[in-house]
Amino acid sequence: MTVNECYEIAVSFLPEEPADNVEMQKFAVPWCNMLLAETFEQENVYRRTKGLAEIAAVPKVSAKTDEIPYNENMVRAAFPYGMARWIFRENDDVSGSHEYYNLYAAAVSASVPLLTAEVEDVYR
Repeated sequence: MTVNECYEIAVSFLPEEPADNVEMQKFAVPWCNMLLAETFEQENVYRRTKGLAEIAAVPKVSAKTDEIPYNENMVRAAFPYGMARWIFRENDDVSGSHEYYNLYAAAVSASVPLLTAEVEDVYR
């Protein structure tokens, strides 16, 4: 998914026409970079569980046409909600911002598999 595709999905949650929010397009790249930073640890957990190499540093996007470099499950399920929370806040809709933050947090959590490990019984 590209940054612009993510932004378009986020704007689709607004109860108005997308053309009414053209001025916010300039925030799509910075918002995406913030989401990349916020979900960095979760991306590395996902990679560990899948046997993939972890990312050493938070990646950045520089254009709306850039692909978002995280796992597709998290990007598709969570990132549009993460952007939507800022769109609603820009529109002075605090309750909408809170609602979309909660959807974002739940989607991030659901997109990251649990790591399993042996537990050592230290009380024997």
